[in-house]
Amino acid sequence: MRIDYLNNKIWKNDTTCVNMLRLRRESFFRFCQLFRDRGLLEDTIHMCVEQVAMFLNTVGHNLRNRLVATNFDRSGKTVSRYFHLVLHVVGELRAEYIRPPSLETPTKITGNPRWDPYFKV
Repeated sequence: MRIDYLNNKIWKNDTTCVNMLRLRRESFFRFCQLFRDRGLLEDTIHMCVEQVAMFLNTVGHNLRNRLVATNFDRSGKTVSRYFHLVLHVVGELRAEYIRPPSLETPTKITGNPRWDPYFKV
């Protein structure tokens, strides 16, 4: 039943996948493969895929635990555990994939009397 939900509601086509997870199917599966290759998530039958799908669905739509539990036919405790697990894994990759914000003020703002006063330190 869970696999049917994933196949019919999420991976039906790229448009549906983007609407549900904010990623195209190819990007989503590469994301999951990265976690598998690095040994960051344990992979059982579709488990890594389901964990990442729950996380992206929650983050992409600001969903509550109870709604995700209902959609994926899991308990709230399981959804919470998967969410925190994937959040930790994403945090492990932050140095490679997340760029810190620039401390430089863009030239469009520098010297502009409308915006420049707000960016003074």
